[in-house]
Amino acid sequence: MKVFKGSYFEIGLQQGEIYKKNKINLTTIIPNKSIIENQLKVYKKYYPEALEELQGIAKGIGCPVDIIYHMLLANELIWFTKNYKYSEACTIFGIKNKNGYFIGRNLDWIPVTKDVMEAYRREVKNRYKIIAVSDMLITGKKNIKNERLIYDAIDAINEKGLYVGITFAHGNSTQYGLSWKDFVKIISETCKGVDEALELFKTIPLSVPKNFFIADKSGKMIVVEHNSNKYKVIYPKDGVLIKTNHFLDPELSRIDNVLRRNPYHNTYKRYKAVLDHINKIKEKINSDKLFEILSDKKNQICQIGNMQTIWSLVLNMKKREYLLVRRSDKSIEKLQKLSIS
Repeated sequence: MKVFKGSYFEIGLQQGEIYKKNKINLTTIIPNKSIIENQLKVYKKYYPEALEELQGIAKGIGCPVDIIYHMLLANELIWFTKNYKYSEACTIFGIKNKNGYFIGRNLDWIPVTKDVMEAYRREVKNRYKIIAVSDMLITGKKNIKNERLIYDAIDAINEKGLYVGITFAHGNSTQYGLSWKDFVKIISETCKGVDEALELFKTIPLSVPKNFFIADKSGKMIVVEHNSNKYKVIYPKDGVLIKTNHFLDPELSRIDNVLRRNPYHNTYKRYKAVLDHINKIKEKINSDKLFEILSDKKNQICQIGNMQTIWSLVLNMKKREYLLVRRSDKSIEKLQKLSIS
């Protein structure tokens, strides 16, 4: 597992040197100066450290920083408004019972992601250490030889026992704001628990719609359904919290585009199947039974075909035992042995 350690600039430099060694192809990028200028205003106010990291990446690669600004600050906004070729998925759920407090997570994306996904560590000076799991920012190409493989953070667990994971949201609004990957980083690197994480959403803008599942070792868990122009918080009911892709909040549900974009989207089926599983065995659920739910192919909780489950997380939040299952070969990595505390 790679470890990135030092200041934000130093961590960016370490990543940039890897990208250069991998012969990252940036020749087709034409910076959108207008979007970059507006995004820089947001980042300078709310997350200037991220800009230091991007400057380090540019130096490590040996390219103009505007190329990196476009790729990691502007491109998400452009992609969201143009690209709906893929029907993004993902499932996350949390359960509290007599055995403890558990989080289950399936990351669903295109099959080629299995060949490049990585778990890695970030140890930024004066920030909480985190373990992150990345799809390497795969954007949909079948041939990944010249793909831009970037260490984003889709899931993160920090040294204080806080977990953050995302699922795709089919909202209808964008704005200048932090990218979702940087939101995951700023939450996991600065927050001890759910309450602190929730405070960030009150002041920091998000660029595109996204769902954030946030849980801490104390037993607190929430989902932040974010449409970029507004957000709503979903709380557990009877110790259960489930998030797939459709909005659960009544107000946000009225603007949800999931069925308009894909009338056959399985987000509702997955949600119901997870709830049915939990209702049958809630008090018996432990890490093994959690993995059985995550492995349900019949109800598409575990995806196959053009969209596949790339990895699963089985998290015992109370004991701080974290398992990463790579679905390509079903190998299990015990993340708690990495000593993140």
